[in-house]
Amino acid sequence: MKTKIIYVLIASEKTLFLEEFWVSLFSLRNYHPEAHVTVLTDGPTAKRVRERKKLLEMVTELQVVDVPNEYNDRLRSRTIKTSVRNLIDGDYLYIDTDTVITESLDEIDNLPIKNLAMVPELHGPFCNHFTYNYVCNDVRRIFDTDVSDSPYWFNAGCTFVRDNVTTRDFFTRWHKNWEYSAFQKGVTSDMRSLIYTDKTCGYIIECLPDVFNSQVAMSLKYFHKAKIVHFWHMRSDFYSDASYSPFTDKSIYKSIKEEGDISEENAAIILNCKESFRPMSMVVGHDDIRLLFSPLYTVLFRSYLENRFMHWLLDVLIKIVHYSERAKHKLLGRNK
Repeated sequence: MKTKIIYVLIASEKTLFLEEFWVSLFSLRNYHPEAHVTVLTDGPTAKRVRERKKLLEMVTELQVVDVPNEYNDRLRSRTIKTSVRNLIDGDYLYIDTDTVITESLDEIDNLPIKNLAMVPELHGPFCNHFTYNYVCNDVRRIFDTDVSDSPYWFNAGCTFVRDNVTTRDFFTRWHKNWEYSAFQKGVTSDMRSLIYTDKTCGYIIECLPDVFNSQVAMSLKYFHKAKIVHFWHMRSDFYSDASYSPFTDKSIYKSIKEEGDISEENAAIILNCKESFRPMSMVVGHDDIRLLFSPLYTVLFRSYLENRFMHWLLDVLIKIVHYSERAKHKLLGRNK
């Protein structure tokens, strides 16, 4: 593979981002030992990477970026991520740290991409996204702009970028828009500013083949053919039980942090990540997803965790009423 690979890493001792990056890079090197890998980071994180010789050996270039000392880790990460195009030269493929590479990425060298390309959020048109109205309202509130006509809301977790005037201008705008969103409106997410920037630039983001960013936390459509599996940093208020995979409940990252290395057991899990899901892993439908992401479900689930006995008792009473009604209807049916 000739295309340069870029990671952005900001990791303190309290987080698992370094271990996530280690897993992603380990999986990448399994398919591409020859790839040029540049890691954009800050001073403290660079020091932590250099202390782990096995990890450092897999990094081609560790580039320290000057970021304000007063910024927290999230702000540091987004500052660099929205500036990548103007920090390095040449075409590149940016990859988020919460990923596992599961096949060769050689195809990326020959894709007919003019400027930049990403995979749509949830692998479909923006108008079909279950947070469509919420995102439109957010962007309207932050930037006073209507993005309801946007064909896609892109996921920036895997981005192919050409080196030209258009992409450098795009990233300059994206960074400025993100700064405005973060520091003037209090929204630190880079995805609202991304869709706004894409609109103001005339919707120039192209669709990257979906297999380069399989967003398994919310869509299984391209999982079986995925080249890059993206597990997402899902907040606990989105789903409370993430134990269906060692990547989603982060147990594999915790294990690597405790051991200070990738053991043979963890290496096998990483290299067979598509088989890592627990037997009881259930697929739910569109309406179920809407319920699971609703405030009602959040309140009910938290109540269940805090009052399990009361919910058990309520469940028993509901079953009694349910079976009583069924028996009543059967009896009435026989009497007729």
